[in-house]
Parts: sequence; C-alpha cells; structure tokens
Amino acid sequence: MNGMGKRLLSILGLLIAIVGIVFGGNLVLVIVGCVILGLGQMIKDKEESTTSSMDVIIKEFFEDVQFNPNTHMLNVSDTNIPLPKHDYCRGSGYVQARYKGLDVEFCTLKLTDVTEVLRDETGLWEKNENTVYTGEWMLCDLDQSFNTWLTIYPRSLMDKQSSKTGNETFDKKFNLRCGDEKLVLEILNSNRLERIMALSNRKFSINLNEDGRLYIAVHDGHGFNSENLQWFVDMIDVFRE
Repeated sequence: MNGMGKRLLSILGLLIAIVGIVFGGNLVLVIVGCVILGLGQMIKDKEESTTSSMDVIIKEFFEDVQFNPNTHMLNVSDTNIPLPKHDYCRGSGYVQARYKGLDVEFCTLKLTDVTEVLRDETGLWEKNENTVYTGEWMLCDLDQSFNTWLTIYPRSLMDKQSSKTGNETFDKKFNLRCGDEKLVLEILNSNRLERIMALSNRKFSINLNEDGRLYIAVHDGHGFNSENLQWFVDMIDVFRE
C-alpha cells in the first residue's frame, strides 16, 4: 500500500468515528472507525520500521549514503544490457553512496508495457499497463579506464554466437559482447572468470564501459536485502581489483 493509500485509510477511519459520535454516539460506527484508523496507523508504523531497518543494512555496506537523491547517475539507456520490450522504464528507491571510495548508485527498476483493449460494453479503447520486468540495478564508477567495453548477459538456446572466453562453463551460461575480442580477455582473465562463476547463483547481467562505469543488474525483483547487497559488492570487487 502506498503512502496515499495509508493516509486515506486513516482519514476514512477517523471520519467514520466522527460520524458515529455526531449522530447520537453510534457505537458500531465509532468502533468500526477506530478499527480502520488503527489499521492504517499499524501499516504505516510497520512500513516505517521496515524502511528504518533497511537503512541500517545499507549503511553497513556503504558510506556517505544519500536516500532519494535529486539527480541520478544510473541511466539504463547507457548500457548494452538486453531487456524485454517495454513502453515505460521507472526506477524507485534510489540510493547514492560510496563503496571503498567509489561512487555508487542503485535502485529497483520496473519496466511496463501498455496494451489497448476494446471494451465491448462501452465500445471504447482502454489502456492497460502491465509489468514486464522488475530487477535490481547498481552503477559503480570504478575510477579507472579499460581498453574495451563488455556486456555479459544470460545465454538462451536461441541466441546467436557471441565472443568466447575459453572458459567452457562461462561460455555456455553467458553471452559476451565487447568492443575488441582480444582486449576483452585481458579484462576477463581466468581469475575474474572464476570469481564471476562463483557468483552465478543469480540471473544477472553486467555492462562495463571503457570509462570505468560498471552496471550490474540482477533480474529477480527480490529487492536490496542484506544478501543481495553482499552479492553486489562482491561483484564490484571482481572488477575493482
């Protein structure tokens, strides 16, 4: 339930209770109103408690944390990470911070597709917005340059041949796109490939630009819990070191 919904629930409960008092002290209305008012407040308190706990968890991993910044660094259009066809792209829960001296920003990304349906009863076209993707995204500025760019994303049976690393397990599980096939192997050396495979318990994609911007996307929509944040910083460390 969003903030407006919680406020409306509390207001509704208060109004019902007031109506019960004004109209001859109707006990039923007063009780119903108080119950609804209490429910709205309980939901509000619970969500605030959850948010507070999440804030503490985030600060365990990052420094100089800023919640809901006015400007954003993370721009999905800057990446080569394949995504489902969509009409709208929205980010929520933006956080900017620093990890081991590096600037990071992360958010939950939601993609929606709009379809039009003709309603027989009205003869009018109605637009329906459907969620086609939800995932967690993080951008880390590695503060170093690379000789080429690369994009790693999950492989499917229908995918065309992509660049090879020589690591058979990696090449079967992931597609690799890059600016230069020889230079990319300097980045994806055997040590990095092994560490990436050790973190392959999630469905994820990576885009590393030549200017050192590292985009990491986890395609599960489970949110930024402690386990997920640990996974993200571990992946940053793979390319940072």
